[in-house]
Amino acid sequence: MKIAIIGFGNMGKTIRKIAEERNHTIVAIIDPIDKEATSLNLTPESLQGVEVAIDFSSPSTVLKNIEVALEAKVNLVVGTTGWYDQVEEVSKKVAEAGTGFLWSANFSIGVNLYLKMIERAAELINDYEEYDIWGHEIHHHHKVDSPSGTAKTIEKILLNKISRKTAVVEEKLDRQIKSNEIHFSSTRGGPVNFSHVIAFDSAADTITLNHTARDRSGYALGAVKAAEWLYLKKGFFGMDDFIG
Repeated sequence: MKIAIIGFGNMGKTIRKIAEERNHTIVAIIDPIDKEATSLNLTPESLQGVEVAIDFSSPSTVLKNIEVALEAKVNLVVGTTGWYDQVEEVSKKVAEAGTGFLWSANFSIGVNLYLKMIERAAELINDYEEYDIWGHEIHHHHKVDSPSGTAKTIEKILLNKISRKTAVVEEKLDRQIKSNEIHFSSTRGGPVNFSHVIAFDSAADTITLNHTARDRSGYALGAVKAAEWLYLKKGFFGMDDFIG
């Protein structure tokens, strides 16, 4: 495939490495500051010849990037977070444009399998009120949002599957937590940290589900494989469509 990378930070560079190892061609790199960029700004012209674009830019630019990709009729994989309140509107625009679009808060195959494990565990725990639930995540010091999109996805799963929990608290607690609340905390630090843990905690024991990434390669590989899957497809897709 002929691929464009939108946002050429650490993730973008890892995506290029893996895409080239899988015999794809990077025909465009769009980034406002990187010296290797073929274009500082995303325009329909900068996407000429591109078959699939992969966006790992920033929450402040992602919606504009989506608009440009739709205008250029280029299929788009989006790993950037911070726009999920616009999902329904973007879905309509993708249908109008007749292009292919795949988004996820996290493209790691391992993380997406982890999410399915959490979903099943939450369904089981729902029947056992003696278990409380809490979560924690750790990300590197370059991470620009807190909690992460993955944490938000986990929170949604827990609230959907555990009827006694109806709210998530993400900030510091200076009070006793309420019985209907889940405390989901975040830590930011270090150059390469990616970890999530969910605990089902009773007086008798604790069950934990933990995912820890060793580096960015799993996320980048998932994004490239998602681009391969999206190639020539039309429609609005999520990670469940890709993972199956």
